[in-house]
Amino acid sequence: MGEARQRVLIAGAAVLLVLSASLWVTVPRVVAWRVSAGLGEQLARELETRKAQWRRQADLALSLRQRALEGGDLLNRIAFLYALPAAQWPGILNPERGTLEAQEPDRIAPALELYLRGLERAFAIVADRERGDPELAPRTPAIVPIRNAAFEPSAFFGPRTSPWTGVEEFFQGVDFAAAAGSEVVATGAGTVAFAGTVRRAAAGRFWRLGNIVVVFHGSAGATVYGHLERIDVRRGQQVGRGERLGSLGATGWAISPQLHYEYWRHEGESLRPTDPLFSTLDRRLGRRRLSIEQMEATSAPGPLDPLPGIEISAGQAGGTSKPPVSHRRAKKRRI
Repeated sequence: MGEARQRVLIAGAAVLLVLSASLWVTVPRVVAWRVSAGLGEQLARELETRKAQWRRQADLALSLRQRALEGGDLLNRIAFLYALPAAQWPGILNPERGTLEAQEPDRIAPALELYLRGLERAFAIVADRERGDPELAPRTPAIVPIRNAAFEPSAFFGPRTSPWTGVEEFFQGVDFAAAAGSEVVATGAGTVAFAGTVRRAAAGRFWRLGNIVVVFHGSAGATVYGHLERIDVRRGQQVGRGERLGSLGATGWAISPQLHYEYWRHEGESLRPTDPLFSTLDRRLGRRRLSIEQMEATSAPGPLDPLPGIEISAGQAGGTSKPPVSHRRAKKRRI
């Protein structure tokens, strides 16, 4: 073997040794990289699965929170309409307590458990009140007074500047804008105390409402329906919740079709207007959640004009099946 050939063989052997050494180092690294890459992909998939599960749990917690708050608001309003003592009501349902203000699922869970106990207690109190007076629930105003028609609240209960006189006043009801002729219904069972128009010479503001109907609900108070186009009931008639009273119009001080609606609630020895939207249990209508005490504090201040067809004395304030009738008569009726 020549010297040149020996050099070639030595060089080749060296190359093989280098390759062998390289493979010994790189192959395990490649294998390890592939194993770690596979594990990383697996961990990434598992992480995404966990994240999806967390999002579902968070959505469920927020959904339960919202449903619980809506249930608490409904029971608070029922308690107010039933005149249940605030001192006996579960305080945890008061919105100002902020029991369910948290948005984080891990904080919602323990608060939700406490709130649900309050809901159960409140439901038991309401059920006991209804068992004691089976006629209370159907008498209590509880629905929107317009049926089978689109409507929009256009004026709300509370202080305002009168668009007619420019004078500061307390608006004692709510106006619902809707199409002329829309069906107006009783919001609770009761007796029609007045149906017609009030003489302008009479004291008070009710003549401005044009054609009106007043329904007396006994211990559940009274409701007023104004600006009617047509009246379909008569004084002394018994009506049930959802029964037609007339059709919506623009009589009296109204420049477009609307229904003026008021809810007068017993307070001690008198009837006093309160926000009618507290009693629309079938629609929330954008009102914020309030406690019983907060709702009681919103009643209209005095002095008040007497309700057409109703006179309330100290002995009658507890509520009767028939309205204590005044001797003021309607100017005319449209039956």
